[in-house]
Amino acid sequence: MWLKKFPLLPLALMLGACSNDDAGPLPENTSPTLVDPGVIEVQEGVRNLTTIEVSDAEGNPVSLSLVGSDAAVFSITGEGVLSFAIPTDFEQPADADGDNTYRFTVIASDGFSADAELPVTVVVTDNEEEIESNVYANVTVDDSTFVQENIITSFEFPVSMQAEPEKYVVTGVFADPGIATAGWNSLEYRPEIVDTAARIGEVSVSTCEIGGLSGCDEHVGSITILDIEVTHDFITFLMSGGNGSNDLGVEVILAADDTVLASYTPNSCGDAWLKGDQHYVHFDTSGLIGETIKLRLYDNETAGCGFLAMDHFYQTDAPRGTNAGAAVKPLNPKNVTFDETQGMAGLIPNASFENPQDMVEKRGWTASGSFAEPGIDSWEGTTIADDGARVGERAISTCEMNDNAAGCDAPVGSVISPAFKVTQDYLNFLMGGGNGSAPVGVRLLDTFGNVLHTYIPNSCGPSYIDGDDDWTSIDMAAVKNAYVQLQVFDEEAGGCGFVSADHFYQAAEAWNPADNAIDGGGVTLTPATEKQLGFNVTLGEDAFAQVIGDFDDATASDWTATGDFAGPAGADAWRGVSGEARVGAMAVSTCELNNNELGCDAPTGTLTSPAVTVDAERSYLNFLMAGGNGTAPVGLEVLSAADESVIASYTPNSCGPAAINGDDDWVTIDLGAQAGSDVKIRIFDNEPGGCGFVSFDHVHMSSEPRN
Repeated sequence: MWLKKFPLLPLALMLGACSNDDAGPLPENTSPTLVDPGVIEVQEGVRNLTTIEVSDAEGNPVSLSLVGSDAAVFSITGEGVLSFAIPTDFEQPADADGDNTYRFTVIASDGFSADAELPVTVVVTDNEEEIESNVYANVTVDDSTFVQENIITSFEFPVSMQAEPEKYVVTGVFADPGIATAGWNSLEYRPEIVDTAARIGEVSVSTCEIGGLSGCDEHVGSITILDIEVTHDFITFLMSGGNGSNDLGVEVILAADDTVLASYTPNSCGDAWLKGDQHYVHFDTSGLIGETIKLRLYDNETAGCGFLAMDHFYQTDAPRGTNAGAAVKPLNPKNVTFDETQGMAGLIPNASFENPQDMVEKRGWTASGSFAEPGIDSWEGTTIADDGARVGERAISTCEMNDNAAGCDAPVGSVISPAFKVTQDYLNFLMGGGNGSAPVGVRLLDTFGNVLHTYIPNSCGPSYIDGDDDWTSIDMAAVKNAYVQLQVFDEEAGGCGFVSADHFYQAAEAWNPADNAIDGGGVTLTPATEKQLGFNVTLGEDAFAQVIGDFDDATASDWTATGDFAGPAGADAWRGVSGEARVGAMAVSTCELNNNELGCDAPTGTLTSPAVTVDAERSYLNFLMAGGNGTAPVGLEVLSAADESVIASYTPNSCGPAAINGDDDWVTIDLGAQAGSDVKIRIFDNEPGGCGFVSFDHVHMSSEPRN
């Protein structure tokens, strides 16, 4: 192989060799054209001003920029959207002359010809009324979205955020002044995107092509929002991007020590800009009320899906969208050994008593006597002693509670939790006080206040928890899956009349870290105490005011039985596969009725109640029911007691499972039109074939519908 070398010719000679004497001169490339919007007059506080129209005769791409004494106050996108870069205030003008008349020049360049220039004047006028920029696009909002004190940040003015280091710490692309002026979202106002882009306010954020830069993944940076006092149960925001595992998202950080309390990484790589309600996200911050936190919004990812879109972080009591988890302050143990496995995971909500005021005002705890109307530290009493033991910053002691307003023994009262579901065999907690007989301690109650179990401590001194020997456990296996409440009580105003308690949590085993913990006994059910428990189902306040059928004992039922319901051989003959969701001792299922004598589908028959008068104050017929397939002849009928004509009926459509599953199986029939009349209830299974079974329980009249 050989190469032949040629001498290099002068450029002029080469061009001359290519010339054509007959060809005319090359066409001149003209400057871009800018359309003058005239004097722009807006009220103070308005952000978006107008769109500067630009064109290029040769179709070359045009870049826009701003120059002049007031140019830094404005931003312009590649599409010509002109905006203020900072919030305006008529009383404090930001223009060079201080007269609320802003002057600058728009420069349009195509890279081939002379730049086009357009002088622009913007006049800001006074607005004596409070300005509310309740602007949003392609998302829904609620009553708290635009409440000013709820808003953490809305990204309307990036330049201003950069200028507030006491509130915002910005790094990377978010610290670049040029990018802030151009805007932190260069995508959303593109013609092909603007109609689908979601935002609250007039802009959002996306690191994809941020500030007009090319590329989507490679731009990195962070915004840390400082000194946020948590005042509501949730922090809600819009966020998309990422792939669920890469290095971008948001962190909730405890301001005191920079502990990361919760984090969220979005998983919507196809969404480089926000597109709607599907991008709402929330953190549960109910356990942080009164605390100071930081939010760190970050994009450290340069690989695939390495972009982050976000907008409008605000506090609310009504969460929106994806649950990013609970941000919980670490509860560090003091002078006790903590159950690292179950101690937090099984915590009864708020039962570490960190904020009694919030517990009573917002979390459903009921306080009476000396526990009533607490402040944040009203219940701590002597637990703040140096050698006191607790989990977290606070525990309970009725000794010297309420700033020692009534001394050590005199305070009396109780605090009762909201209902919670028993999911583990043991309730573990710290408790001291009492003398073994004084009425102080803890009770497990059903949701109607009936006592299921009581534990009374016997450690009159000290008046606070002092170590691992105060760990106590109650065996709750008998009420597993039931909804119960706990009550810490002090009903003794005399000697040893105090109780100290902390950190109630559920666990698979009793917690006994030092081999000297206390056995607090176990729950033992009687037919009477079991009757009013809901297992895997919740119960309304008047669920037992007018019970038509509880079906806890087939042999004691006053319903008229036919077919396979007739002649039950024992109390549980009708149990079948009714399972763990029930009210009281058992529910009914025709699947495997009578100890599976005929299988699942084959049993048939009816149960008909005695006549019942419909009370106008309790006109809703509520019951649990599952089974059937929507057409199989199984279900419930309301009959006229006079002639047994059918007034109303219900046929279930949940062939699997064959048992009641939970609260989603509550059914309501409104019998208000029958108020004052007598009716009967008939439950029937007339289907021996496929899906030919019905499961049911707790037929009752109520003042409130369940479904």
